[in-house]
Amino acid sequence: MTRKRVLIVYRSYFPSQSHLGPATAIRNLVTGMAADYDFHILTLNHEFADGTPLFPVALHREMQGSVVVEYIPRGWSGLRILAQRLRDGFDVVDIQCAFDPLLSIPALILCKLGYAGRSRVCHTPHGIFMDVIMSAGTAKKTMFCRLTDLFGLYRDVTHLAGSPGEETDIRRRHRRAQNVRMVSQFVEASANRPVPRDKPAGRLDIAFVGRVTEQKNLIFALDTLRQLPFPTRLHIFGDVGDSAYARQCIAMSKASESQCRVTFCGTLAKDALFARLPHYDLLLHPTLGENFGHSIVEALAMGVPVLISDRSPWTDVADSHAGWALPLSQQAGFIDRLRDVYEMGEAWSAMSKGALRYYRTTFDPNRTAARYREAYG
Repeated sequence: MTRKRVLIVYRSYFPSQSHLGPATAIRNLVTGMAADYDFHILTLNHEFADGTPLFPVALHREMQGSVVVEYIPRGWSGLRILAQRLRDGFDVVDIQCAFDPLLSIPALILCKLGYAGRSRVCHTPHGIFMDVIMSAGTAKKTMFCRLTDLFGLYRDVTHLAGSPGEETDIRRRHRRAQNVRMVSQFVEASANRPVPRDKPAGRLDIAFVGRVTEQKNLIFALDTLRQLPFPTRLHIFGDVGDSAYARQCIAMSKASESQCRVTFCGTLAKDALFARLPHYDLLLHPTLGENFGHSIVEALAMGVPVLISDRSPWTDVADSHAGWALPLSQQAGFIDRLRDVYEMGEAWSAMSKGALRYYRTTFDPNRTAARYREAYG
């Protein structure tokens, strides 16, 4: 039986350190579905953080495991390669993050013009229709949604939602009816099983995993922690950058009135991050919005309880005694829960087990694979 071929189009992929959320989701997908499909990833030979090429030659192509990854230049020469790949007769074309003007919008237009032939065309949004993403450049993004309605750009496209909330977001951003399938996402977890451990009362070591941006809401986390009347430690894993927001976070981390010792640890490779996560007492993630939230899921997989906002899909973690999901309007609730964890001794081990239980019952790769097989055909 001939294996079906899938072309994934997205502007950034490893070894780039930009747009790590979608890139991680893509890597997990091609790993999780490698037994079913042959994947070809088309991406840009470009590091968005500083504008440098990822590879010295403009067009670079390599095998990463069983996956072909093709890094193409920006501009017309890259778009010509995109058009050629769309004509190569892939069974499925999966375009990621439709707001991207460098690859995704051209790919959608070329598919509309018939370049993809009989390929099944999908669009994976990665949360672009969430309020927190739409609020940056609202007029342009709303106009794009109206234009896709007007010209029927999604007429023969299936949106692949990562959560029920994302399915709702897709539909409410468009006036024309949309074809949406809820597929969830694959989760990358450490090959090493978390080792059960104890936590002494009177200690609170916290991990924050994510880029230092407005969306991840680190300022809220720092402001909350500096109101605690006891010592804590916060380690921040993720790209800091040089934005005004990042500079404000750095300044807050040095505030003399805070009893929280803050360390910016930078971006770690997954294996290194997975090795360190189990040593923390809590993941703090007061995000302004996540369509999935890989850092939350990865912490749960390591047996680390989570204190998160209610703006991710995992608002039911408290039901499994795996943590809490609270409204950002209730900062006092965050302070109370941080105090609870600080004071916990033996009770913390039960929460750690709850985190593992929640992960194992919620994130079933077999169900996710079945959904993708239905979506891809």
